Amino acid sequence: MRMGKLSAAAMCLAMTPLLVVPAGAAPAPSDGEASSTVALWDPDFSPHLGAADCETWGLDERGFCTADDTRNGVELGTKFQTSQELRITGVRIYRVDPGTVTGSLWSATGTRLATGSLAPAATTGWQDLAFDRAVTISPGRTYVASYYSPATKYAFQYGFFRQQLDRGPVTALRAVDGDPNGVHCYDVATLCRFFPIRGFRDASYWVSPLWEIRVGEPVPPPAASSTPSDVTPPTVQAARPTWSSTPVGRGKSIRITFSELLRSSLLTRDNVRLLRKGRPKPLPVRLRYDNSRNRLTVDPVRLLRPRTTYRVVIATRLMDVAGNRLDQDSRRAGAQRATWTFRTR
Repeated sequence: MRMGKLSAAAMCLAMTPLLVVPAGAAPAPSDGEASSTVALWDPDFSPHLGAADCETWGLDERGFCTADDTRNGVELGTKFQTSQELRITGVRIYRVDPGTVTGSLWSATGTRLATGSLAPAATTGWQDLAFDRAVTISPGRTYVASYYSPATKYAFQYGFFRQQLDRGPVTALRAVDGDPNGVHCYDVATLCRFFPIRGFRDASYWVSPLWEIRVGEPVPPPAASSTPSDVTPPTVQAARPTWSSTPVGRGKSIRITFSELLRSSLLTRDNVRLLRKGRPKPLPVRLRYDNSRNRLTVDPVRLLRPRTTYRVVIATRLMDVAGNRLDQDSRRAGAQRATWTFRTR
């Protein structure tokens, strides 16, 4: 992932005490039955990605995109829920960082419930990290399984959490606007304080809770990457004013109706621009989004010039709630922005 830069002074993760909550620690089974563990992905799972999926990063021999972000370390996680009480014994990760890797289980509010570590290793691939003590979690609550990469080396897949992922009683939650999955926190970011809460392009970082099942209990079928049910890109369905309209007043708002609901966090002045003809710098505007009508209103901060041509440009960075990017002309290769002109009287 080439994340946006997160910068702020913070102490190193190694200096932060890890909290294990004894009250949540589950005792070993008392009936003497043996058990085994299951994760969202089996140890032989591969996403079978290609080099194009990794963009500026590399592709390893097992079909995983891998990043070397050369920063101060990052906590990477997956939000999940369970439909029944479960004993979480650790995390399963696709390991790229050869250094000491720390795994954690968190509550939704950022309390660290359990932790454990893996010693330095020269090999990469799927590895299971056991917590010092297992923790029993409750159904219907959100938890985060994560690991810390001190060298900021990790595996990822963009767009993975546009859909939820289910295996047995465990659901890795779908990313939605304002509530991302997978999640990360760089150790220089004071706003998250090591608890992974930030998302980037709905990426998976290949970290799963490891939960216990009794020997003899049916192993749930492996989870697999699912194709989003909605694969249709959003478009601008209607706009006013346009060039075909009569010239408009200098204080006129621009109304843009999209074909479907958009992620409102992406409706910014960088992605929706108003330009005066012959000038590359966008004009200052205010944006108002009515999600019941899929309608965006663009209000110029200052009066427009008389008898002047203006252009509206809608970037392809806009996405619907399923993660499809705006593509105004699907007949052409690549995603096409939406753009049109109008004139003032």
